[in-house]
Amino acid sequence: MVINVTKNGSLWRQVAVTLVLAVAGTMAAAQAPAYFIKADKVRGAQGAMGPACVPNAVFFGGEMVVFRMVVYDAATGQELKFDDIQERGITATVMIDGVEPIQMFYPPPMEAGEGAPPAAGEGAPPAGGEEGAPPEGPPPGADFFRGPWAIPADFPPGMYGWSIQVTDAQGNTATFEPIGVEAGLPNLIVQPPAN
Repeated sequence: MVINVTKNGSLWRQVAVTLVLAVAGTMAAAQAPAYFIKADKVRGAQGAMGPACVPNAVFFGGEMVVFRMVVYDAATGQELKFDDIQERGITATVMIDGVEPIQMFYPPPMEAGEGAPPAAGEGAPPAGGEEGAPPEGPPPGADFFRGPWAIPADFPPGMYGWSIQVTDAQGNTATFEPIGVEAGLPNLIVQPPAN
């Protein structure tokens, strides 16, 4: 059977365009990230040279940096909680220039009364409770990955890049990079320890 391409040229063009679009759509779907990551870093209480749990970019040797992250399903926009993370086998790792990778952890939700007691002078006592009594469960918004890094006192001062890599049991990955990293803006600055 011989097909006259000039007579059926428009048919061939339609078939070719349809195939190209189908392949491109499949590739785009296969390359779309499975997860969306929202992350920041705060000063931890250990060796703090300023207020703890405050977003920060400048830290001193001897301080604790705590990387925090929330992961969302990119297809639905749903924030993933402890059970979802366990079910999908999601792991997260902080990558800092010149530092061994830091495994993040996602603590299980606390039951009522399991929270750590507030530090002296922090917060009001729970309803019907006394000062220093454990709060009822985790504080609002405490459901997130954590990756603490104690900066060694002799760590070289300078500007360091960082990112967070997320992987699930199926091999899906996503990466978080702070705004400005592509332009070379500093996003983690380590100063010598203050004496």
